[in-house]
Amino acid sequence: MLWGGSALLAFEHIWHGEVVPWFPFLTAATDPSDRAAMLHEMATVGVSMALLVTAAWGLMLLAVHALEKRAARSADHSLEASKQGGVL
Repeated sequence: MLWGGSALLAFEHIWHGEVVPWFPFLTAATDPSDRAAMLHEMATVGVSMALLVTAAWGLMLLAVHALEKRAARSADHSLEASKQGGVL
């Protein structure tokens, strides 16, 4: 998901002409007044997007870990019951 989103965002920047294949590569870097606005947007919006995606990824890892623990615990209880000859 992260790589797909990154590729889509890069495509969107190219599509809107914000990134070009010649130096300075970022169209906002050619004009000094636009450069300050670009850096401010990268520092605020870009960093917050990166933090949000990283937090979502971390939450997904925690959820998967909890589900795996629950499944392992359930399998252990089923195994113990079957060894004792009990009904599940």
